[in-house]
Amino acid sequence: MSMVLLRFLESVPSALAVGLLLLPLLIGEDSGRFKRIVAGLAVLRAALGFALVAMIARAIIPAERPLTLESLSGFITGTVVGKAWVATQLLAIVFAVLTLARLAVDSVLLDKVTLGFGIAVIAVVSVTGHAIDDSFSIWQQISFLLHTAAGLTWLGGLLGLVWWMATARHKPPLVAHVLAERWSTVAKTAMLIVLLSGLVMAWENVGSFANLLATPYGRLLTLKLSFLCAVLLLALALVRYNLRPHAAESFDLRWYAKIGAVESTFGLGLLFLAGWIAVITPASHETDLYWPLPFRLSFAATWGYVGTKLPWIDTAGWYLAPAWSGIVALATLAVAAGVWFAPPARRHRRWATPAALALTAAGLVSSFTTIAYPDTYADPAVDYTAESVARGQKIFAETCTGCHGAQGEGNGALAAGLKDAAGLPVLPADLTAPHAGNHTQGDIFHWLSYGGTSGVMPGFKDALQADDRWDLINYLLMMSYTNRSRFMNGLGMVQWLIAPDFALIDPQDQITTLYGLRGAKPTLVSFARCNGLSGEAAAAMARSLSIAHETALAGDVNHVTVYDKDCPGGARGREAQHPKAAEIAFSAINRYPNEAPSLEISQAHFLIDRSGYVRARFRGFADGDPNKGQLATQIELTKKEPFVVINLHSH
Repeated sequence: MSMVLLRFLESVPSALAVGLLLLPLLIGEDSGRFKRIVAGLAVLRAALGFALVAMIARAIIPAERPLTLESLSGFITGTVVGKAWVATQLLAIVFAVLTLARLAVDSVLLDKVTLGFGIAVIAVVSVTGHAIDDSFSIWQQISFLLHTAAGLTWLGGLLGLVWWMATARHKPPLVAHVLAERWSTVAKTAMLIVLLSGLVMAWENVGSFANLLATPYGRLLTLKLSFLCAVLLLALALVRYNLRPHAAESFDLRWYAKIGAVESTFGLGLLFLAGWIAVITPASHETDLYWPLPFRLSFAATWGYVGTKLPWIDTAGWYLAPAWSGIVALATLAVAAGVWFAPPARRHRRWATPAALALTAAGLVSSFTTIAYPDTYADPAVDYTAESVARGQKIFAETCTGCHGAQGEGNGALAAGLKDAAGLPVLPADLTAPHAGNHTQGDIFHWLSYGGTSGVMPGFKDALQADDRWDLINYLLMMSYTNRSRFMNGLGMVQWLIAPDFALIDPQDQITTLYGLRGAKPTLVSFARCNGLSGEAAAAMARSLSIAHETALAGDVNHVTVYDKDCPGGARGREAQHPKAAEIAFSAINRYPNEAPSLEISQAHFLIDRSGYVRARFRGFADGDPNKGQLATQIELTKKEPFVVINLHSH
C-alpha cells in the first residue's frame, strides 16, 4: 500500500503541473501567476521518483538482502524495471529544469515545449507498472501510454481549472466561460482516449466479465468504473451549465469551482485506484478466484440449456424456466411503451416509464440468472491432460460408481434407494449427458467439495485432495461428451470437443506435447493394439495402420501414434510418453452405439484440427474402402480453416 500511495503522490504533482501549463495556453493568458507553483510541482515529482525506485527495488530484491547503494545501483542498471525507471526519471528531471527555466524566461514557445515534456512525464507513469511486461503487443504498450497521458492530462487540467476558478474572481465571466468551453473540448478528447485505451487494457488484463467480480483486480476495476461514472455525470452537469442561454454573461465561477472540486475528488479516487491496480496481479493472470454473488448470468445454463427442447416446455420445472422471466420483461416493456405513447397516460410517463423499464431490465437479467457459488469461476489447478483424465477415471471408479454406475449413466447399484431429506426418491445424474457442459468447472468443484444440490451426494473435501477433485472433473467433462461422440465419424463435425493434451517423446525436445503441435497443421492421433493378432487379422491391422500413416504423410499433417510393441514400426509417428493414460483418456470418447465401453482401444484414428478440436474419427482403413478418401478430404478441409486460440480448460 505504501507503494500505491507513493505512486499517487508522484502522479498528482506532475498532472497538476501539466494542467496549470495547459489552461493559460487555451485562452492566451499570461501564465505568470502559476510559474512558481508549476516549478515546485515538477521538482517535487523528480524528487519523489528517487523514493519510488528505492521502494520498487525493495519489493523485488529478496528481503534477506539489505538494500544498499551498491545493490540499488545494480538493480537500476541490471533490470528492465530499473532501466525503465532511468528513462522516466530523466524525463522528469528535464521537465523540472524546463519549469525552472520558465521562471527567468518569458516565452510561449518554452511554455509549449515544457508542456510537451510534462505530458511525456505523465504518459510514462505506467512504464514501471504492468506496462513493463514485454509480452504485450505494441498496440497494448501504446494503449498504456495513451491511457495514462490522457487520464492524467484530464485530471491535472480539471484540478487546475478548479484552482483557476477559485482564485480568479476578478476575471470577467466571459473569460471564465471561454476557458470552460475550450477545456471541455480537451476533456472530451482525453476521456474518449481513456475509454478506448481502457477497453484495450481491460481486454488483456481482465479476460472475462466474471473476473470483474471474482478477482481483487477486477473488483478494484469495478470500483474504478463506478468512480468514472460519477465523474462523467458531474462533467455532464458542467457541460449543461455551459450550454445555458446567456451563460457567458452570468457565469458563476464559484458554483463551477464547487462542482469541479467534487469531480476532482472522484478523479483523485480514480488515480489512487489506478495506482493500486498497477501493482497487483491482473485478473487474467489470477488463479485464486472468489465469486461473491449467489447467482451468475449465463445463456448456456438458461436459454441455451442443452437437453431442454424449449424453455417454456420444461415440464420438470416449468415455473423456474427462463422463459417466464422473459415474458415478464416483454410485458413490462409493452407497459412502458404504452405509458409513453398513449395520450391518456402521458402525464405519468416521467415516473411510470422508468419504473416499467427497470422491471423489464430485472426480468431480462432474471431470465439469464442461474445459481452460483464462491468456487464457480475457480481456475482449475490441474491442466486438461490425458494423464489427468486417466487419474480422474481411477478416482471415479473407486468413489462414484456405486451411485452413478460404471459408465456414469446414473444407474449404479445404490441408485434405486437414494432419497433426499424429505424422503423423496432422487436419481443420480447421468454424467454422460451433455448437461455437464452447461456448468462451470468451478460449479462441479463446489459440488464435489461440499455435496450436490439435492443433499444426497456427499462432499469429498476431506476424502479427496483438491488436485484429485480437479482430475475427476477433467474425466467427468470428457464423459459428458460421450453421447455425442457415439455419432462421430469420418465426415467431420463442428468444433466442440478439445483433445486432451499429453506428453510426446521427441528426440530433439522440440515439440514435447500434443498441445505443441497446434497451429501449423492438423494432427492424426492413431491408437492400435496389435499384440495377440496373427494371420489375416495381423495383416489387416498392419495395412490399416500403414494407410493411416501414408495418408498423414501425403496430407502433410502431424501423426501421433499410441501403438503396442507388436504394431509395425514403419507406421509409427510421434509417440506418447504415457501411452496408457492417452488410451484411457481417448477411450472416454471412443464410444459407439450398442457397444460396451472399454478403457482399451483396439484401433481408432482421431483427426484433430489446427486449433486442437477433435473433428473426425475412423475405426480403421482397408484398400478399397471410402475411409482413406474421407480422411484425405477432412485433412484438406481442416488445413484451410482459421486457427483459433482456445483454452485447454474450455469444454
